[in-house]
Amino acid sequence: MQGPPEGFRPKKAGDRNMAGTGEQPEIRDWQRNTWYGPSPADPTPFDEPDDAPELRESRSENVNEHKGAFWAQNVEKGYTFVKQKPLRSKGGSQSAARKRQRPERKPIKIKHLGMKITAIAAAVLILTGFGLRYLVFNISQIDVVTGRNLSDEAKREIIRISGIRMGDNILTLNSDEVEKRIVSDWRLQFRYVEKELPHRVILNVKEREASCWLTWCGIMYVLDKNLMVLGETEQYNSPAAQGGTDEKLVTVYGKNLQQIRDELVQVTGISSIQAGNRTGQTMVFASAEQEAVFKNLFLEMKVLGCTELIQEADLRDLNSLLLVTRTGYTVGLGNAQDIHAKLRSMLLVQNELIRQGMVGGTIHVNNPETPSWSPPGT
Repeated sequence: MQGPPEGFRPKKAGDRNMAGTGEQPEIRDWQRNTWYGPSPADPTPFDEPDDAPELRESRSENVNEHKGAFWAQNVEKGYTFVKQKPLRSKGGSQSAARKRQRPERKPIKIKHLGMKITAIAAAVLILTGFGLRYLVFNISQIDVVTGRNLSDEAKREIIRISGIRMGDNILTLNSDEVEKRIVSDWRLQFRYVEKELPHRVILNVKEREASCWLTWCGIMYVLDKNLMVLGETEQYNSPAAQGGTDEKLVTVYGKNLQQIRDELVQVTGISSIQAGNRTGQTMVFASAEQEAVFKNLFLEMKVLGCTELIQEADLRDLNSLLLVTRTGYTVGLGNAQDIHAKLRSMLLVQNELIRQGMVGGTIHVNNPETPSWSPPGT
């Protein structure tokens, strides 16, 4: 393939002589650098040409970033540069387009609904509990039950000691706290507290019962079966004490000294008292063995109901315990073993002797299975 002939020049815009004369016509200024030429020194597309400096002054130097004096000037005037989408609808009216642009209502989530239901249920429970606590389950009746008839004043005193008050909530009544307050009074023994909903409380207590009396260092002490000192006096041998008419003398639950001698067991043979010799205190014997025998003996007599039958209990010799009954019999128990069986045997023998008319003498129950009787004077 052969190239163009020598002297061939392609036609350019501006060649008026299309036949080609060999001379190049002049090119006007607006035709210069149209398709070729050196690239501009500053490639920034937003720079204005040198022949339009007034545009350069008003154009921002940071168009893309919205920075500079131009953008600051427009922000101060309250202009915003957020593109708003035109309200256009596809085949619909402008009002339909506005409706479509309204935010859609979000459906109620099940989780949020469950939380609301839980909150409402909790509020209902709280209100119900409040009503039950302060309106329904209030204590309006307190009954005191003891082993004997008490005056209204004595019942009010026991209720005061228990700490139970009218209007208290019966559901929150603490039986352990009531017991602590009851036993803090040496005159009372706690048995139980019964709650009868919605508003009744039954307080069952027991007054300490005088079981025996003894003398030590010229003082007479009245005790219960647990060695609690219920009363004391130094005038137990005075004539007034014998008749029980001296008001200054000790009284135990309405009993004067003469009644105490006639109805309670006299304890003899106690070696010494170590402590607790004041009213409201628990007496402590110097001999721990004597104390243990005393408690066991009076417990078994209480169980068998024979305390009122015994007039005297001699604990001087623990291997040869002696009892004296109000029916005139002396009872030899031997040692402190099998006290329960020995007392039962004593009761059976005594009943048989009384039936046969044999009064007085000594009943031997060292061996409760083979008891024996000795007539008086033998």
